[in-house]
Amino acid sequence: MGDIEKSGTQAADYKEQVSILRQQQEEGSFTPPTPSEEQKVIRKLDRRLLPLVFVLYSLAVLDRSNLGNARLAGMQKDIDIAGERYNLLGTIFYIAYILSQWTLIGWKQFPPHIFCAFTVVFWGFVASIQAAAFSWGGLMACRFFLGVAEAMFGPGVPLYLTYFYPRELVGFRHGVFISGAAIANAYGGALAYGISQIKGSLAPWRILFLIEGLPTLLVAVFAWFFLPDSISKARFLNDREKQVALHFVARHQRLDIGKESGVRFKEVWEAFKDPKSLLPGLMYFGCNVSFASLPLFVPTIISEMGSFSQIQSNGLSAPPYVLCFIVVIVLCWLSDYFKVRGPFVAFAALVSAVGFIINATTDTTAPRYASVFLSVWIFTSVALLLAWTANMHATESRRGGGYTILATIGQCGPLLGTNVFPSSEKPYYRKGMWISAAMCLMVAVLAGVLSLWIIWENRKLDRENVVEEEFDTDVGEEQGQRETRHRLVW
Repeated sequence: MGDIEKSGTQAADYKEQVSILRQQQEEGSFTPPTPSEEQKVIRKLDRRLLPLVFVLYSLAVLDRSNLGNARLAGMQKDIDIAGERYNLLGTIFYIAYILSQWTLIGWKQFPPHIFCAFTVVFWGFVASIQAAAFSWGGLMACRFFLGVAEAMFGPGVPLYLTYFYPRELVGFRHGVFISGAAIANAYGGALAYGISQIKGSLAPWRILFLIEGLPTLLVAVFAWFFLPDSISKARFLNDREKQVALHFVARHQRLDIGKESGVRFKEVWEAFKDPKSLLPGLMYFGCNVSFASLPLFVPTIISEMGSFSQIQSNGLSAPPYVLCFIVVIVLCWLSDYFKVRGPFVAFAALVSAVGFIINATTDTTAPRYASVFLSVWIFTSVALLLAWTANMHATESRRGGGYTILATIGQCGPLLGTNVFPSSEKPYYRKGMWISAAMCLMVAVLAGVLSLWIIWENRKLDRENVVEEEFDTDVGEEQGQRETRHRLVW
């Protein structure tokens, strides 16, 4: 595969590898990797990347969504969160989260292992000191800074994963990453149930914040030492494996060479000019109206059914998220297998809409609790939208722009979602259920519209006989100057 001399400068070495690879392709001397060889490299990447981002995201979601568990663990006895104060604790988090979405570009601008470790320490510290809050104002300040810190982390990870995987396989990897949220909500409820039994000088809700916040600081160390910045700096890959990886990553999308860190703002702006970029954002908005409220209110909704205590409700909020975890993994894998996104986004949203409608139209405990198992399916649409957004933008910086649009529009959803279940609506919360159902149906319709739009554009490229480069990179002085048209995944 070539005699590549190792040098002290990894970026220069990486650029040399690509130059050799492209030259060999032009000369016909390049031996393309076999499917088994690609699978071997992908498995190596999976073992290094997926467990770490999965654990990190599960901790992030646990630290953001444990407010509902803390409320039932006695927080309302020590801090006045009556009236709309509790809802505002959820709202202030998402205000900060929305205003800070632009920070996801940090995953492209700075070495990812440094940027990630910093953000993890930031949110772990804020999450832990919530245990020291003695007033509603103090807790509001903590939730604001927690929103800033988590906006720097979660929205950027899907962009980061696209640096390492081919576009047709990134859906499952995004699914594994995002399923960390489902697991966090599952064991968060079970953990809260156990912590609620603790009797001591420190209130259980304070112990909850400490137990769920402090481990994050430890995991930040692993992020610093084990998260690779790029394929070129992945020390667990040899030279041939790096070339195999960059070969499949550059398939039907452009790979930045010589400037792995650094944003190309012209390409970011191209994402903003593409009207298709708005539709994933609107779908993400609908998903978040429906889903963002669930971790905060599912324990309360279950407790208001009249058959369970508040402590039991914390425990019973876990099983729906276990099912959600399984559904996310299965549907994302199927989406990669069939190489389509829209139909799976729509299917998950329709199932979720059925769940909300059942909850809105029944009074008895059994169907209402069973409907929660369906409602959480909307989270699968979130995972698929992350992959779909990546598949709609061929370059790394443009994907950064696409994710910024997705997250900024989409994260406005929780501002509505965290306020559609007011205490005045208990015990059935009809208004919130109907609003959530309507949002799920909107997601399904928009997924159909975007799928048809992309199919039309792909057929137009077919009619024009547009040929895509098998290996698309920007190297040397011409970086950012070439325009390559790509068929998109629908």
